Amino acid sequence: MRNGPAPFSVSSSGEAEVRFRVGTPADAPAAAEVQLESALTGFAHIFPDSVAKPTLEDLTAEWAQLLANPYQTVGVAEVDGLIVGAVSFGTDSELTPEGYGHLGRLYVRPEYSARGIGRELHDMAVTRLRSAGHGAVWLWVLEGNTRARAMYERRGWVARPDRRRTDWPGSGIFELGYALELGDPE
Repeated sequence: MRNGPAPFSVSSSGEAEVRFRVGTPADAPAAAEVQLESALTGFAHIFPDSVAKPTLEDLTAEWAQLLANPYQTVGVAEVDGLIVGAVSFGTDSELTPEGYGHLGRLYVRPEYSARGIGRELHDMAVTRLRSAGHGAVWLWVLEGNTRARAMYERRGWVARPDRRRTDWPGSGIFELGYALELGDPE
């Protein structure tokens, strides 16, 4: 699924040029920082204080695993050399129904949100999953993350209320499955 470090594309987002490219192992700490900032800001209303917050160390290890996984691709968005967004996608038989591609993580630094960076990362991931032969894609999103859910629904994703999961047993916090039909693979 990986396609070298060549840029996905370059676009202008307001006043700054945003460069999109495939991530490298050196990007794990920056991708983790993006996720941590985004999660602490965007999910504060979802997670009670009783649920442990993610750590930069743990997230860096998770992104390093994604970057080393031959079935996953990480895309990053950068502005002036600073990684401001990250997405992971590929295949994950443990988290998706059979035959689905997987959109695993999509985060943008809070100060760069609402500039189209997340949309561009999403669209590039879906395009690459389609090109890799997937006719459908799956993702999990926090039920309480209404902003992300609305964005996915605008992009054609359909919630699957019959598919819920949690990584936080006893917390009452669940993720909801979403599917995106891409049609016949090319």
